[in-house]
Amino acid sequence: MSWFHSSTAPVDARNHASPAEIVACFQDQRQLLGKLAFLITGDQATAEQAIVAACEVTLRGNSPFHDWLFEWAKAATITSAISQRAVAIRLCGSEYKARPCNHAEHLLQADAEERAASLNRMLRADGQRVIAELDPLCRAVLVLKVAIRSSIQDCVIRLNVSRAAVLSANCRAMAWLHDCQTTPVETITPLQVPPDNVGTGSGLEQSAHSK
Repeated sequence: MSWFHSSTAPVDARNHASPAEIVACFQDQRQLLGKLAFLITGDQATAEQAIVAACEVTLRGNSPFHDWLFEWAKAATITSAISQRAVAIRLCGSEYKARPCNHAEHLLQADAEERAASLNRMLRADGQRVIAELDPLCRAVLVLKVAIRSSIQDCVIRLNVSRAAVLSANCRAMAWLHDCQTTPVETITPLQVPPDNVGTGSGLEQSAHSK
């Protein structure tokens, strides 16, 4: 099958993001990625470490397609942040096993407009308030469902907790998100970070130079 790989490799290379483009994406979207990571980790320094780790993993692995680079960056950052809080997330799982969800609407897939509005509300919400009102498992489920449209089963696999725990945590997270609808929000655009921003920027730049 060598003929197959040799004939498709040049085409794939043109469709995939370069190392410089990967680093640029993580830098340009760092504020948004940082908010997602912070909502999961509950700590700013740990959230920034998660972004750097996600960028490094992306640089070491198979390069994502250009069109999916931002979605890839979100997923990689979320995965990295979850790994930072894995123990705390699993500990919360036992607390939700006996809390069934009776809201069928919490399992429905929202349309594009509703998903955008939910992401908007989550990103606009005060991070400290989210951390105070939701435990690590709820926050992780919230970010997975809203930011990258994860299914319940995907959350079970990513978080390494029972399906019953995810269903219950999702119920609480979706109820919390619904309560946020009382606060008007504006349409969010990709959040930009000034070039001279410090913190994870140096880590991302070092990752780029090391490749």
